[in-house]
Amino acid sequence: MRRRSLRWRLAASFAGIAILTALVIGVILVPILATHYGRAEGAYLEAAAERAVRDLSVASWKDPKELDSRARDLAVITQARVTLTDPSGAVAADSGPPDPARQPSAQQPLLDPLGGDLLGESAGAASMPRSDQRIQRPVQRDGRLLGYVELSDAPAYAREALVSVTRAWGLASLLGVLLAAFVGSLVSSWLSRPLRALTDASDRMAHGDLHVRADVERGDEVGQLATSFNAMASRVEETVTSLRRFVADAAHEFGTPLTALQADLELAEARAQTADERRLVSRAMAQARRLEALASGLLRLSRLEARDALRDPERLDLGALARHVADAVASRADQADVDLRLELPDAGVPVMGHADKLETAIGNLLDNALKFTPAGGTVVLGLRTEAGSARLWVSDTGIGIPPGDVPGLFQRFRRGRNAAAYPGSGLGLAIVRATMDLHGGSVRAESGDGGSRFELALPLA
Repeated sequence: MRRRSLRWRLAASFAGIAILTALVIGVILVPILATHYGRAEGAYLEAAAERAVRDLSVASWKDPKELDSRARDLAVITQARVTLTDPSGAVAADSGPPDPARQPSAQQPLLDPLGGDLLGESAGAASMPRSDQRIQRPVQRDGRLLGYVELSDAPAYAREALVSVTRAWGLASLLGVLLAAFVGSLVSSWLSRPLRALTDASDRMAHGDLHVRADVERGDEVGQLATSFNAMASRVEETVTSLRRFVADAAHEFGTPLTALQADLELAEARAQTADERRLVSRAMAQARRLEALASGLLRLSRLEARDALRDPERLDLGALARHVADAVASRADQADVDLRLELPDAGVPVMGHADKLETAIGNLLDNALKFTPAGGTVVLGLRTEAGSARLWVSDTGIGIPPGDVPGLFQRFRRGRNAAAYPGSGLGLAIVRATMDLHGGSVRAESGDGGSRFELALPLA
């Protein structure tokens, strides 16, 4: 699932609120304006009909030409269709659809449907949509009914005004949404900046940098969170440092008694009288050597995890380092009847780091490969460059690793279920991973029926 940042979610929320607000305003405003303009349009027809009644009440209804002329003039004045009928309902005159090119015989002002009475912008009214409202009024003179005047096809000023208002509302809504999104982006940036700082600090701390602190100075809840995080980080650093110091001190202190113990065991082995005594002393010697390897591994691992061991890295040729380690274990491979093959490039592969630590990591991988590969098998040490990184791998045709054991293989004291019969402390791969973390690299393992493959990735210098 694609992860969306809080910053963009907040900006989208601001824009969504603006859109919802604009829609609510539109839903409320447009019907109100439609009703208002519809009433204004009706009022316009009322005013136009009253004016027509006044003009026609003094006209001669017996003269068809005069009625026709007045109907046309009124059509120009009102911009509506004017139909005159006699008391019986017969049509006496009909102006037809309004003609904007025709002017009234007397220069009389036009009526404005929205309440004005100036010619102004109403001159183009004939080009507007026509209204479906119509009105009919009687025309009387001295109490005698002369006929009826009907106004229809008036300009749909209400519809035109409503369209204009709707366009203005749409434009204002668009600008409002854009402004809300911009403000939301600013606010979300202001809110998410300290959160990003906290995330970066927590990520660095998760990768072993216990000295990191969140540089956030604010008086709100985010500032309180940063303060709590820094306090927690200090406690974690203090606790982990104490544990590492204890492990390092304990591993270091084990050295002296173990050395003395091995010396005594060697003396006891030399003075053993029977085969059983020699067997027991030999077994004790093996356990002492195992304890010595375990103490040495714990001490090395604690120093690697302290993150202080790589303060002054140097430029190294990883290919030359790998060749040097391979030369050191070549005789062991010959003794075990294992074919050790090298696939190393002739050109140098530069990386930044410490030679002794990288040699230890490569040596641990080769030691494991030789340990778990039976006679007649093959171990390959290879190196290549890919996408700005150096890729060093060690593959073998040994016993392999059970699939369920691969994910936890690089944790301390974790070994494959099929490795119980082989000597080891369970710290070798943990040291490899700590070395890669210290150098900004990574390690991964693959295993199948045909053996195992371990690959180290380091950034090129």
